Amino acid sequence: MNWLLVCTGETSKEADIVSKFLTKKKVEVTEFNLDAPEIKADGKGLSDFIKTFFNETLNKITQCVLFIDEANAMNPILSFLAGFIQGKQIPSFISGVKQDDVMFDSVLSWHENAKNLTDKLDENFPEFIAEEKKHEAKRKLFEAGIPFTPDTFSIHIAQENMETCENFLEAGMDVNCRDSAGTPMLCIAARSGKKEAIEWLVNNGVEIDAISKDRGYSAVMDAVWKLSPDIVELLIKLGANLNFVSNDGQTALIVATGSSSIKICEMLVKNGADPCFKDHMGMSALDYARLFKKDTLVDLYQEYAK
Repeated sequence: MNWLLVCTGETSKEADIVSKFLTKKKVEVTEFNLDAPEIKADGKGLSDFIKTFFNETLNKITQCVLFIDEANAMNPILSFLAGFIQGKQIPSFISGVKQDDVMFDSVLSWHENAKNLTDKLDENFPEFIAEEKKHEAKRKLFEAGIPFTPDTFSIHIAQENMETCENFLEAGMDVNCRDSAGTPMLCIAARSGKKEAIEWLVNNGVEIDAISKDRGYSAVMDAVWKLSPDIVELLIKLGANLNFVSNDGQTALIVATGSSSIKICEMLVKNGADPCFKDHMGMSALDYARLFKKDTLVDLYQEYAK
């Protein structure tokens, strides 16, 4: 974070109080005194100062505090700063002169004195830190040429680019978002066989049984469909619902029975998948196993039939 403190000769002591507070928070602080000799200069000297200040300081600030007395409420430099701050939507605070006495609109909050201000800043500092992390993460994505969209996020989930995924998360992307086809990020990770991405999503609060719009499957059903026993096992450990019914009326075990993957069928039924649940055709996993003469599965399902 880069804080700018704007003060006058009369308010410099108030600014010093806040500066010491911010320094303890280990953030960068720049003080700008409206009564400094270079500010009082005319013509080219003032113009050069403003240009240097803008290039070296103002473009870098993330928060601003203005300590203004009545004598400087209409200072033209202050007017310039106000326009820049409001145009950039930089979180800012006024201490000293009442807010109604300066040319800013209500985007800036007013505080009676430095003590009142530091108390409020201390209370809200975790929010400032979170916002700074979000801003920095978005900057990294922007500089890498990565659009901040769910579709782009899904690509990096599928490729298991976890550092980039962390940037998306810190920048404010919701792990429960979907791509433009309506596919949840967890389903994308399951279809791609990405165990690390799955664990990362679950650890960050993803809905484990979210359903895709294209197939109507949950992530564990996608893993069954893709014949990925390692992913199925992981999702079971993470608490996936094994008796969820897809849009076509099937469960993961029915899908697995059709695939003939005995390993997956064993994992599902031994962890609570119901072999007797009937789909829209009135057939259960046990019925399908009998129909297609899959004797090993028939014996397995009968052992766990309710």
